[in-house]
Amino acid sequence: MATMMKDWLATNIGSSGWLLLAPLLAAYAPRGLPQMYFNLHLRRHVRRLLPFLDPFITIDIVSKPDSYNDRIKSSDAYEEVKAYLSAGCSRDARELRAEGALEGDGFVLSLREGQEVADEFQGVTVWWSSVLPEEDRFAMMRVRCIRLTFHQQHRDLIVDNYLPHVRQSGRNVMVRNRRRRLYTNKTSLDYCSSRHEVWSYIDFKHPTTFDTLAMHPDKKRRIMDDLDDFRNNKDYYDCIGKAWKRGYLLYGPPGTGKSTMIAAMANYLNYDIYDVELTMVHNNNDLRKLLIETAGKSIIVIEDIDCSLDLSGQRRGSDDLPVHSNKPEVNDNRRKRTSKVTLSGLLNFIDGIWSAHNDKQIIVLTTNFVDKLDAALIRHGRMDLHIEMSYCCYEAFLTLAKNYLGVDEHPLFDTIKELLQAVEITPANVAECLMRSERTDHGADACLRRLINELKKKAVEMEKDMVKVEEEAAAMPNGKGDVAGTGLMGDDGTDTSYDGNTDEDDLFIHG
Repeated sequence: MATMMKDWLATNIGSSGWLLLAPLLAAYAPRGLPQMYFNLHLRRHVRRLLPFLDPFITIDIVSKPDSYNDRIKSSDAYEEVKAYLSAGCSRDARELRAEGALEGDGFVLSLREGQEVADEFQGVTVWWSSVLPEEDRFAMMRVRCIRLTFHQQHRDLIVDNYLPHVRQSGRNVMVRNRRRRLYTNKTSLDYCSSRHEVWSYIDFKHPTTFDTLAMHPDKKRRIMDDLDDFRNNKDYYDCIGKAWKRGYLLYGPPGTGKSTMIAAMANYLNYDIYDVELTMVHNNNDLRKLLIETAGKSIIVIEDIDCSLDLSGQRRGSDDLPVHSNKPEVNDNRRKRTSKVTLSGLLNFIDGIWSAHNDKQIIVLTTNFVDKLDAALIRHGRMDLHIEMSYCCYEAFLTLAKNYLGVDEHPLFDTIKELLQAVEITPANVAECLMRSERTDHGADACLRRLINELKKKAVEMEKDMVKVEEEAAAMPNGKGDVAGTGLMGDDGTDTSYDGNTDEDDLFIHG
């Protein structure tokens, strides 16, 4: 009996004790004790079981906040994935969101939150879904998210092949859906600037094509063939270990169509144009940032490069000298110079290590005086094709007559052909003569006669100039004049001061 009483007291007192101690332990024990116990003793075992319970892997692609810049070159994988899904997978979804496209007049269709679509890649099925926006505590704003789900056995295929395929396809869709642009650089920028902070742009709507370009047909054909070889030969560039880029030098007198040629090239290739104003670039770092924030399938243009910076053969000019109070002309040049871009920086911009970050890019330099440029800037391999934009030939005139007057033949054409063989006149001047005006007689006969009168006037002026040159040459002690120094162009449209080889195998193109 005593033993039974002892056992009863121990049992009841113990139970009552635990009932009394439990609230105290709950109040004073650490709040994270269960989670800590799970992490220390159970987590590893549970994770080993997860592949058997749920063999699927998820990857979240989140939108990038506007204030987010942790890379030298800005990019947005979320927009690329959204474009990919809009073009393909979204057609299978029942509930969509339509947003105005950033480029063009169309819409971008994306999944509404909670919607899911399937996609197939190399026989493997994956699933895309749109999840509710989450708050980015660092950017202090909500970011949207697209989730990719796939089986773990396809992990290498998805990460190494499928995701790059999605981004590339998305970029192609974005390019197809947007208008082409004409960019120009802004004045202030740094390495944290995104593309829209570095470049400003307008829609590129220049109507010029190679069909309307006033140039000899054989010369146009050769340029077009070179452009075709460039854009269709990525494997060749990879094979020879060269960046997929090409350089063009357009040189010739003002009014010969250098800018028009650039527009025709852009329309032929369907490329954007980046017009770099070097005088607005403060230093080499800013120039490099401009290059980094360009996109592929584009033409980078530096017009009148001989006027933009001191890039002549002299590596050290008057601008490199210190300010002297007794040399006001040197001081003025130094004060006017606000850009610290050097020839070395420009050369690295054209074909340095950083220039290989984008494929399918063409760099075009234009100049009125090719002999003033440093030889390192225009050497072959850097400027691969040198194109002389010469005076108007008869074949170029036929194109202009077709464009402006709509005529292919006319009795006055023979007279014009004879004059063009003896007179140097730019295509711009010919076009001005053929331009119709509602205020005057604007028939084809009147326009062609106006051109003939202009050609005859220039013939007289050229004859006077030649007489003057001969008189000055005769007045010199040795009786010889430096004709090349006058800057006159030869009968074939070639600058006589420039020793250009017209051999068929040379990359120089002459008119």
